Amino acid sequence: MHATQGCDGSILLDGNNTEKLAAPNLNSARGFEVVDAIKADLEKACPGVVSCADILAIAAKYGVLLVCPSLPLPFPSLPFPSLPT
Repeated sequence: MHATQGCDGSILLDGNNTEKLAAPNLNSARGFEVVDAIKADLEKACPGVVSCADILAIAAKYGVLLVCPSLPLPFPSLPFPSLPT
């Protein structure tokens, strides 16, 4: 059996005894408010369809594309959002 060691999106769960508030993540993991805002907007449009882990995966893809736009990523092609100028 292979342990995921936090790769399942559980770091996005709120609560007192969660990975989000665990000591190793306090100074390294951040930006939760952005994921929470995206999740809230998606829940209004499509209740119960998109998970926080899905949002994190897509955000990671676009984060990489912002740094290296020519890098081919094995992920379905989605329209790249316009960035504010």
